[in-house]
Amino acid sequence: MRLYFYILLAGTLLLGSGIPVTFGNPGDADGPLELSLEEARQYAVDHSYSMRKARADLKIAERQIWETTAAGLPQVNASVGYNYYLDIPTSLVPAEFFGGEPGEFAEIQFGTEQNVTATASVEQLIFDGQYIVGLRASRIFRDLASQTLQRSEAEVKQAVTETYLLALLARENLRVVSENLQHMEQQLHETRELLREGFTDPINVDQLQLTVSNIENRITALERQAEVTSNLLKFQLGMDMDHELVLIDKLEELHGVLLADLSLVSDFTPRHHIDYRITRSQESMSLMTLRREQSAYLPSLSASFTRQEMAMRDEFNFFDGDQSWFPSTYFGINLTIPVFSSGMRASRVQQARLELEKSRTEREEVYQFLDLQMQEAVADYHTAREQYANEQDNLELATRIFDRTTTMFREGMATSLELTQANDQMVTTRANYYQALFELLNAENSMLRALGQ
Repeated sequence: MRLYFYILLAGTLLLGSGIPVTFGNPGDADGPLELSLEEARQYAVDHSYSMRKARADLKIAERQIWETTAAGLPQVNASVGYNYYLDIPTSLVPAEFFGGEPGEFAEIQFGTEQNVTATASVEQLIFDGQYIVGLRASRIFRDLASQTLQRSEAEVKQAVTETYLLALLARENLRVVSENLQHMEQQLHETRELLREGFTDPINVDQLQLTVSNIENRITALERQAEVTSNLLKFQLGMDMDHELVLIDKLEELHGVLLADLSLVSDFTPRHHIDYRITRSQESMSLMTLRREQSAYLPSLSASFTRQEMAMRDEFNFFDGDQSWFPSTYFGINLTIPVFSSGMRASRVQQARLELEKSRTEREEVYQFLDLQMQEAVADYHTAREQYANEQDNLELATRIFDRTTTMFREGMATSLELTQANDQMVTTRANYYQALFELLNAENSMLRALGQ
């Protein structure tokens, strides 16, 4: 049941973080992908879905910096407009202008049937407080995206490590039970021979046959668990589910590997943790939001230059160089002064100030949480280490009891029920040993996460 729990837990962690990807083995598309724990972690960093998305977010942040910068650079626009009047607009003018009677109006059409207008303009922002603040905020956003990428890498490595350990645990449990099945089948065979010779009771054969059947059912369940765990690991790595994955590390060998990374525990400080640094960047972003809302009280100044030429024809001969174009050129300065917004700007400033206070509170909260998380991880590690030592002793005892009971059974001094009980006890103790080893390795992995490594 605990194995199912850890599989579900790892899957939940995975879905919470996401994951990117090149499918299959980059070196050999047809052969199996063989990975150690360290290789699996690096493979996930290179190919997992969440890492691909995090890298894309970083590139987006870099592009947004240029987008913000470009808003303050010269903006050049050009346009060409063509109008064909099916009916030229008619205007009414006093008839007396043309010798008519006072009070009467003459109908006159001004203009030509076909007109073309070509316009080119240049606009330049001279001063805008919100633009200046936005430029600083975009760089902080890029730093935040970079830090998020680092955190995603740490989370991916932690999730892959836990699932890799789960896969090894499932493999070890399957190996132990398979070896036990072979042993019990041998005992069943020998007991049948004794029954044939009349040296034992049929109930001993039935008892051993029941034990063998139960072990076979257990192996089937463990095989399914191992397959589910392997597929979960493939998903976290960004592999195709149909591609074969081979894990080359063993549980016993990984204890020293993970333990070697724990030398930084004594130097731990929450300020160096990636989660704390992210909250600092978020606080800076909140401060920039406040500055932007405050800058809305400042005037903005921009300049523009426009050149326009118009051609008016009764025929479509706009490409005739002998015809006239009528130019219009002007230079403008635009000064916008915010005067009164009915309290809207003041409300936005107050909201931004409150958001900044929230960010500062969150930073303090994360600092305390990281310190508490480190203490909890250290405590869990010591507990797991003690439990592992106890299970090592228990395994030695259970093995001696089983070996002695097997010998007594062969000599007729123990029943098949006693042999079955000793066998179940040894299998359970061995499973507890590997579970304790897994818990110890997982505790070491949690300490690395608490360190922000």
